[in-house]
Amino acid sequence: MRVVQLSVPPDQRETVLGVLDEYDFGYTVADGDGAKDGHDLVTFVTPADAVEHVLNDLEAQGYDRSTYTLSYATEFANFEGIDGVQDQWAKTPNKIAPETLRSKAKDMRLNMRSYLWMMVLSAVVAVSGVLTGSPAVVVGSMIIAPIVSPMLTASVGAVRDDRGMLIDSIHQQLIGLGMAVVAATVFSFLVKQFFAVPTTLDITSMQLVAGRLAPSILSTVIGLAAGAAGAYGLATKGSVSIVGVMIAAALIPVAAVSGVGIAWTQYIVALGALVLLVLTMIAVNVGGYLMLRYLGYRPDNVDEGLFERPSGRQALVVGATALLVVGIVGAVGFGSYRHASFERAVNDATTDVLQQSGYDRLGITQVSTEYTSVGPFGDPSTVTIALSRTDNQSYPNLPTVLDRSITDRTGENVTVRVRYIDFDTSDRLDRANQTGGAAMAPDGHG
Repeated sequence: MRVVQLSVPPDQRETVLGVLDEYDFGYTVADGDGAKDGHDLVTFVTPADAVEHVLNDLEAQGYDRSTYTLSYATEFANFEGIDGVQDQWAKTPNKIAPETLRSKAKDMRLNMRSYLWMMVLSAVVAVSGVLTGSPAVVVGSMIIAPIVSPMLTASVGAVRDDRGMLIDSIHQQLIGLGMAVVAATVFSFLVKQFFAVPTTLDITSMQLVAGRLAPSILSTVIGLAAGAAGAYGLATKGSVSIVGVMIAAALIPVAAVSGVGIAWTQYIVALGALVLLVLTMIAVNVGGYLMLRYLGYRPDNVDEGLFERPSGRQALVVGATALLVVGIVGAVGFGSYRHASFERAVNDATTDVLQQSGYDRLGITQVSTEYTSVGPFGDPSTVTIALSRTDNQSYPNLPTVLDRSITDRTGENVTVRVRYIDFDTSDRLDRANQTGGAAMAPDGHG
């Protein structure tokens, strides 16, 4: 619920109260206590989703909301008919008022010192989880990371035409994620130097690392969906804190993998994770912006428009930020498209081979690709295919067959590695013959 206060001129009092009566809201009127001389202070209680609707209706009736409009959250309210009002608005996924959205987004921001410390600590926890192979610890790092705040404020700043909010939020994202990578690198190096884990650790074979070596179509989808979910939660009754964990899940472990790659001098791993980090960051921002546009938020009167011509030092900051963003988006977008196209062709080629006779007992579990570099012009070097196997049969020629199929499909010369995951399956015929008989003990005796 929200409490809204208005400073109403005497000639508009009956009009304003008439609108509130139509909504069945509880209200009070304090004569002469408005923000301006002669104005009355009207206070009413409304569900959060209804704020924008009632303010729009009041504007349509001639009330100037810029005179004095205050909205704040309240724990509970009790007036005649409140249950009916709450039930009516609980069934509608209406968005909050634009002013509330902007204020809510700004309230989420931490001061820079607190923000950077939390990013450093989340990176340390993420590295610990990656190196120990503990998904639970990695999840803990996602909960700590405060990255959701600048990402959502950037989306709000873009959609509300607030250049200051947008630029500040982009800077905070870049500084925070950069600090996370640095902290992950330093901590990983210390772990390696003090032999907390084997120095010869093959990090590329670790499950929590293998999925974060390069961008992919799904990583872009994850970023877009996470950003859209965060924006939807911010603008409606959704939970922003829970979605914040999802956004951090797409970013903090990737920053940790980049730091681990640098510490272990696996620079291809580090670069691949870094490109994935930047691509996901862009996707989250774009997803949040598109969701807010879909919900109908548009620019209104703010201090500075996004496309107004700045002057002096501010012009340099805005220009440098714009060039940096365009350069990063262009390079990462081009490289990601090339990598995604290659990986799609590898998946198609692998599927075609395994659909041939003789491979019906094999199933695809995972396909991963390593690159000579992960910039826009990097070439694939190794394709690792994990297959599930339900028999003891050997397939010595399968890597070569897959290699030829992938080369024909992609035009790239790569090394193909096949890893088998064996499963034992029960025999349905034997089970059917034993139906109705005594169960066999583990040692074979009835």
